[in-house]
Amino acid sequence: MTVDSARKHPVFPPFTEWVDAFALMGGWDGKSPLPGIRVEEVVEDDAFIVHAELPGLDPARDIDVMIEHGVLRIHAERHRDQREPQRTEFRYGALARDIRLPQGAQDDSITASYDAGMLTVRVPIEPLTKQLRHVQIEHR
Repeated sequence: MTVDSARKHPVFPPFTEWVDAFALMGGWDGKSPLPGIRVEEVVEDDAFIVHAELPGLDPARDIDVMIEHGVLRIHAERHRDQREPQRTEFRYGALARDIRLPQGAQDDSITASYDAGMLTVRVPIEPLTKQLRHVQIEHR
């Protein structure tokens, strides 16, 4: 019998699972530099799109999306059920994630949707003109 056939589960979880768990613990209060909400950012021709993993939440009650000074803030809160679990690995409480919007973002036209635990925020982007412009110099 070889060692590989005898061991069905690794002794320690993969390093990436340790990093993910540490990041979620540190970012849960929304004040830590480590993220509490996992996001994916996508840039299309005319939009900046953010996908945020927020499973098991009620978007009308538990999720808030805000824009201030060119920063998109996603705030969420997970509440405990009325029943007490015997054992849980779920995290309860508030979490937040700030994402700087790209130049040209039209923050008055942002839309958000929630489906199957995924929050999608779509930020329209105005194309930037890259024209050379000379600045007049005043002489006294």
